[in-house]
Amino acid sequence: MKHLPLDDALRMFNKLFSAARHDMFKLEVLQDYSIVDDSPSLTAWLAGDMQKARELGRQSEDIIAYRKKCLASPAAITRVHAVKEPYTAYLDWEIEVCYKDSLLAYNAESISLVNHDAITDTDIPAGDFWIFDNEHVLQWEYQNGSGKLMGGYLWDTSAGDSIAYFQKLRDKLLNMATPL
Repeated sequence: MKHLPLDDALRMFNKLFSAARHDMFKLEVLQDYSIVDDSPSLTAWLAGDMQKARELGRQSEDIIAYRKKCLASPAAITRVHAVKEPYTAYLDWEIEVCYKDSLLAYNAESISLVNHDAITDTDIPAGDFWIFDNEHVLQWEYQNGSGKLMGGYLWDTSAGDSIAYFQKLRDKLLNMATPL
């Protein structure tokens, strides 16, 4: 496993995402990423204007660019978000605007939710992670559990790193998760 400073982690993510040929899996563990998301859509949602939030989400260059990136990939993309109830306002927005309106509506990803509190016998990592083609894992490092990225950790099976923990956790969560 290798620690990567933020710029290197972002470059590595883009490289691994572009290189994936079969499948990608993402586990999201945070309940609120609003510290780094200043989108007009989220602002409208937090102000209580859900319709405007949806309209702005459909026009968001960031959301559209990510969706296009997903659709251009030959790899199937699966996301599980470990959620806590009650949902944060950010999570409500993310599910409705980002997941349902943008990604699921275009079949860009398959997305499921799992109750974080029901995961009793597995340690959930502090940061989200991606598994790329069962060869690489990139786990994000956040500042104090916020959504602010500080860097990441890379596991590479060709360098002898084991990713069995991440694969086992992925398989368990997929069995527990409820598709949106």
